[in-house]
Amino acid sequence: MIEWFAVQPWITGVVTFFLMWSDWLLTISQERERQLHYSEHYESYPINTIEGNPLYQKAVLARQIVDRRHIVPAAILSAIVALSLVWIPEGFRVLLIGYVWGLYFIVITTHLSNLLGYRAARRGLHGKLYLHQRTGYVIQMSRYVALASFLIVLAICSASMFMLGVAIAGVSSAVRQLVGMRKTPAIDPADPAPKPI
Repeated sequence: MIEWFAVQPWITGVVTFFLMWSDWLLTISQERERQLHYSEHYESYPINTIEGNPLYQKAVLARQIVDRRHIVPAAILSAIVALSLVWIPEGFRVLLIGYVWGLYFIVITTHLSNLLGYRAARRGLHGKLYLHQRTGYVIQMSRYVALASFLIVLAICSASMFMLGVAIAGVSSAVRQLVGMRKTPAIDPADPAPKPI
C-alpha cells in the first residue's frame, strides 16, 4: 500500500496536508477542552499554553480553526513532500513518507492521548497541577524516547523502510522536545509556585 503512495506524489502531498491540518485541529480541540474543563486542574508556567511553538500560541489560545501562519506553511511543506517524491531516488521514497507521516502520526496520537486524558479528568480529579514548561518538555521527550525505542525495534524486525522512516521521526521528535526545552526559560533554582496554591 505504501509503495502506491510513493508513486503518487500529489496524493501523498494531499494526505500530508491533511495530517498537518489534523494536528492543528486536534491542538484546537485540546485547547478547547483545557479552557472549558481542564484549566481548573492544570496550568503551565511561565506561559500558560499547550502549544510549544510561540508562532502559534495566540491562534491556539483563540481556538482559530484556520490560521494562515499554519495553513500556508502546511500547504508549502506538503508541496515540497510531493515534489521530493518526484526527484529523490525511488529507494528512498517510502523512507521519506515514513519519516514525514511518522512525525504527524506521533503528534496526532499524542494529541489524542492528551485530549482523552483531559476528558477523563472531568471527574475524579481534584486539586491543581502547576507544571513548568521545561518539565513538560522533559516529560514529552521521555515519552518520545520510549516510543522511538519501540519504533526502532519494530523497524529492525520488520525490515520496512516505511517503519525505519517512522522510527527516525520518533528520534527527531524527541530531539525536537530537547530543542524546545532549551528555548524555554530556565526553572528558577528556588522554583516558586506561580501563584499561591
